[in-house]
Amino acid sequence: MRYAVALGANLGDRLAALRLAVEEIAGLGALGAVSRLYETAPVGGPEQPPFLNAAVVLDSDLAPRALLKALHGIEAGAGRERGERWGARTLDLDIVAADGEPVGDESLTIPHARAAEREFVLRPLVDVWPDAPVGPGLEARSALDGLAPQGVDEVAVRWVERREPRLGLIFVTAQFIWLLLTALALYEGGALPEGDADPIRLAGAVAAFLGGGLAFVSMRRLGPAATALPAPRKGGALVATGPYRHARHPAYGGVFLFLAGTALIVDSLLGLVMSLALLPFFYAKSEYEERLLRIRYPGYRAYRENVPRRFIPFVF
Repeated sequence: MRYAVALGANLGDRLAALRLAVEEIAGLGALGAVSRLYETAPVGGPEQPPFLNAAVVLDSDLAPRALLKALHGIEAGAGRERGERWGARTLDLDIVAADGEPVGDESLTIPHARAAEREFVLRPLVDVWPDAPVGPGLEARSALDGLAPQGVDEVAVRWVERREPRLGLIFVTAQFIWLLLTALALYEGGALPEGDADPIRLAGAVAAFLGGGLAFVSMRRLGPAATALPAPRKGGALVATGPYRHARHPAYGGVFLFLAGTALIVDSLLGLVMSLALLPFFYAKSEYEERLLRIRYPGYRAYRENVPRRFIPFVF
């Protein structure tokens, strides 16, 4: 029988719990497609951190209740404690759809009773099985099309692999090359002022001084968590103090200000253009970085909402 299993976690290392669940579910039959990874605002229940959600397709010889028992065993192995209804949990596994006869009793309902009402169930389900039955005559794709947004954001496409995503390495390589070329442009195409500095060069000196200071303080504040890669370091903590109270990526803003200010000081048009071009690059890299931060830190969603500035405190 083909089953769709929904996965969720919002306590502890959420990503590790979901990865382990996929490995364990694969031992219950033939694992099919694995959905993208989503972050979801909690629905109902007490106040709690956001969830990571996904879905998998499993072809298994197990009967529905035998599969449910096996899934409960996987939850228990991940430290799941069944206490408050709709409360926070280290791992939540639900059979949300199957291609057999509907099941309905006190212990199990297939399709899941609320599957057609929940975006965090339907969106990953549509990734792996868009025509999965989620109600009488109702398929997952159609049910999702009829829902208003419920706070579900995609944060990763391929997330089961336990290695640095290739895109992160591409970002770091491109950043190194662009910074090197910008430095060469400033060196080759600029010249230090002779005599009294004009207002533009004075403004550049102020920008370079402030930018250098902002970048230095930001990197010091990160401490052991500092890394050139977009993915946060293992064992690190979310930093929300110092410049990070007022901007989410102040080190990038400091680098930009330092280079742009230096370009004004040495009167290098090419250096200024290349410095300005860093802004859209840093924006793209920080967007990708924030997806990884949201996966690692449950509190990042709230932090992002509370700190709207991206690069320079109090400015933008």
